[in-house]
Formats: sequence, structure tokens, C-alpha cells
Amino acid sequence: MADVYPREIALHEKLQQLSIEAGQCPLTLGDGLRRMAAGVSGYGIPLLLLSLPGTLPMPTSFGLKSLVGTVITLLGLQMFVGKRTVWLPRRFTRIRLRPDWSLRAARLGERFLPRLERFVKPRMNWMRYRPGISLLGLVVMFLGLVLVLSVIPGTKMVAAFILLVLSIGLIESDGLLTLLAALATVVMAALFAETIYLLVIWLTT
Repeated sequence: MADVYPREIALHEKLQQLSIEAGQCPLTLGDGLRRMAAGVSGYGIPLLLLSLPGTLPMPTSFGLKSLVGTVITLLGLQMFVGKRTVWLPRRFTRIRLRPDWSLRAARLGERFLPRLERFVKPRMNWMRYRPGISLLGLVVMFLGLVLVLSVIPGTKMVAAFILLVLSIGLIESDGLLTLLAALATVVMAALFAETIYLLVIWLTT
């Protein structure tokens, strides 16, 4: 079994290979990150893998989504302050990668990623500059907090999907896709603010 997957392999094929290996021998989340990253530095691969549990309709994933949201928020903070090297808690990276989780992630990737990968390409790479990555850090922090705190039905899955798109934009240096994900986050934040405002008005009248 390979320690890392070749960089030229498509993302959905990497997820399929990870699913196969997770079913053959015990793997941790850290193992999955190392295999998927294939020597590529940056936040794209960690955010991709961390966004997948939130997009899966697993009945046992409520606590998992909150834990993942906390780690995502931490990654967003690192992006905001300009930390070049990704750091994840060792206790988190040692969590066992369950075969059923990786299988569902691979199926989701097979259904969704090939369509998106046809349109993704390196362009408008504004994320390479410090202000750009700091802005994305704020976006990632907000999405992570939604995964942890939101009690509005459906919002956690929407936040995870936006994060999934954002991570693919980072991996493929597609500034347009990343910008669209950031704009979707702004819309989501505005809707949250309006919901809270209406709730306060309702409670005080």
C-alpha cells in the first residue's frame, strides 16, 4: 500500500483508493491526510477531508460534525494569521478512519467530484497572497462555527458543502471557484444575521 497517492490522480480516485485501503487495514485520519496530500502543502486537502462528514447524511454523525467543525475553525484561524504549515491536534489525527465513513465519502466523491473537476482549472489565484488567504481564513472559521453551533436544520450540510467547494478551489488553485464559495458564505452569514434579528424582535415584542 502506498504511503501517498500520486499527485496527478484525480481527487475522486484518491478517495476511492483511500476507501479500499481503509477496508483492508486500520487507518487513522492522519494516514488519510498523508495519502491524499501526496506531498502537496497547504490547507486544501485537510479541509476537503474534514468537509466530507458534514455532507454525508449519517445518523451517528452529529457529534462528529461538531468535532470536525472545531478543527475546521482552528484551521481557519491558522489561515487568518498566515501560518504556512498546517497543524492538527495529534489526538484528532489518531482517530480511526472507519471503513463505512470512507466508503460513503468515496461514493459521494464519485458522484460529485468528476462533474466539478471538468470545470475546475488554475485561474485567478488571488489566494496566494496574504490578504487573500486571511480572508479565506475568516470564511473557514465562520463555516466551522456553523458546524459546531448551528441548530437551524440543514445549515450544517450547506456549510459543509460550501467548504467542500472551497477546498477544491484551494487544491486546484481555482480562484473563481474559491471566490464563489466565499460569496456563498457571505450570503449565508447575512441570512444568519437576519434570522437572529427577527428572533430578537419576536422575543422582545
